[in-house]
Amino acid sequence: MTRARTSFAATTLALTLALGGHPAAARAADAKDRPSPTAADFAHLEKEVAEQRQLIIQIMQVEQERYDILLKLLQGNAAGRGTPALPPLPPARGGEPPLATKEAPSSPAAGGREAAATAAVTGRVQARSGTLKDAYVYVDQVRGGPARGKTLEIKQKDKQFSPRVAVVLRGTSVVFPNLDPVYHNVFSTSGRNSFDLGAYRAGETPRSVVLNTPGVVEVYCNIHSRMSASILVAPSPMYAKVNPDGSFRIDNVPVGARKLVAWSPGMKPAQERIEVTPSGAQATFVLDEERSTAHLNKVGQPYGSYKE
Repeated sequence: MTRARTSFAATTLALTLALGGHPAAARAADAKDRPSPTAADFAHLEKEVAEQRQLIIQIMQVEQERYDILLKLLQGNAAGRGTPALPPLPPARGGEPPLATKEAPSSPAAGGREAAATAAVTGRVQARSGTLKDAYVYVDQVRGGPARGKTLEIKQKDKQFSPRVAVVLRGTSVVFPNLDPVYHNVFSTSGRNSFDLGAYRAGETPRSVVLNTPGVVEVYCNIHSRMSASILVAPSPMYAKVNPDGSFRIDNVPVGARKLVAWSPGMKPAQERIEVTPSGAQATFVLDEERSTAHLNKVGQPYGSYKE
């Protein structure tokens, strides 16, 4: 954009110098060898200057149009819109060719990028054993900015988390208000998403955590062993909840080699590599039930014997 403005200014200056006549010093030297101008000479000169001024104005207007179109090209080419045609420069006085200008390129080299081709990925998820509930499929290993200003609330009520299953984009803040008259201590030991919010009860300011790493986060209470929740941190918006019949559909998946992951609480995650073409792709998953084991408290020890 800066180069476009510089080019426009340089073109205008060049035209002004080229069409404005001889330099003043040269005119002063020539005046010694020429007779005094007549009224006809002045009239001819005024006409010539008026023509040159009009030509400069026309060329400046066309250059401004070309500059505006170039801006639209730079801003809109990434969205896949067609390249607008640049208007031609007006012919110079006397049939001389106009100053050389560069045509705006019609390729992505102009500074914009062509919109990436995307397609829909469809398929089905089945459970080999057990019950498939709250299942999701997401595209793994994709680039996407973190969520900004996104918040999810998981309540602690009746010694349970609500909701018990949730999906968030990485960068989301998860708030855990305590609505019980007893203390709760929310924590997780899930890798880089590990956290410990400490103990607090109803009436105290709810505590929260920002989940920045994609993956599954298992959430527990350090006081009540039966409290649990599962949060899937998705790397991008390219995910979908599996329908009751097992089908799913993810739109706007970039064309190319992709890795899909299917996940459901209590099931072992399954993954499949696919090739997404402009016409889309399909994937099928069969999930196995994961063996259930008693989880430990936040320091890795069994829960003590106390009344819940």
